[in-house]
Amino acid sequence: MKKKILMLLALVGSVSQVAAFESGQFSLETPSVLVQDEAAFTIRHRFYGDLTETDDFFGIDSGGNVLLQLRYAPLDHVLLEVHHTRDGREYNVALGYSYDFDFVKTSVTANAFSLELPLFEGRQNSYFGNVSLQSPNYFEHLILTANIGYDGYYQNLNTGFGADFNIANIFTSLTFTERVSLMVEYYPQFSKVEGVSGQYDSYAAGIKFQTYAHHFELLVSNSVAMDARTMMLGTDDDYLHFGFNINRKF
Repeated sequence: MKKKILMLLALVGSVSQVAAFESGQFSLETPSVLVQDEAAFTIRHRFYGDLTETDDFFGIDSGGNVLLQLRYAPLDHVLLEVHHTRDGREYNVALGYSYDFDFVKTSVTANAFSLELPLFEGRQNSYFGNVSLQSPNYFEHLILTANIGYDGYYQNLNTGFGADFNIANIFTSLTFTERVSLMVEYYPQFSKVEGVSGQYDSYAAGIKFQTYAHHFELLVSNSVAMDARTMMLGTDDDYLHFGFNINRKF
């Protein structure tokens, strides 16, 4: 009996923990709801290959771009973030502040990044500033997200938008999934950088499963970029890539 009680308490604790996790998007920054001493770890992966190429196992055999991210809240509303991306061997350190105005969640983030670029010797260093806005869960089913970011390296201001249509899992006896979301992201290039910005606007679409301990996301995208700054630069791809994200709060 004692073991059953402990297991039940652990399960309740994990459910309440995930329920408080932010409604994240695939690549957009979202206002954090982490409180003091909470943290979150994320793995993102985008395969380089064409999703329609069956000989390449739907693009998976071509390898992929990988991002590892760790976020930590030293204080309520304050967030520290570090992440590394395979493409460009990029390192990123960020400091953010989030606040919930009830009618909209907001965050302001300052990112310092260092990466390697073709045709340049040594690492290139700069900054990225981003403002994130996110709506409540309208009608208990729809969350809207917007980013406005300034890339200090390319001196470029651009935006990204996301939508999350979510429902509670109706098959609770068959799966641990609490909610399921259909999500989309779109990054219109209102401002382009000559010789850098892609021919096409970046976009992504897919599904998110919110479980008792993790958020799992499966998606397709015309870009192998994985954060707001790089997605805002657009892409030259005219085909789709398969990708996934795994998020864990602890």
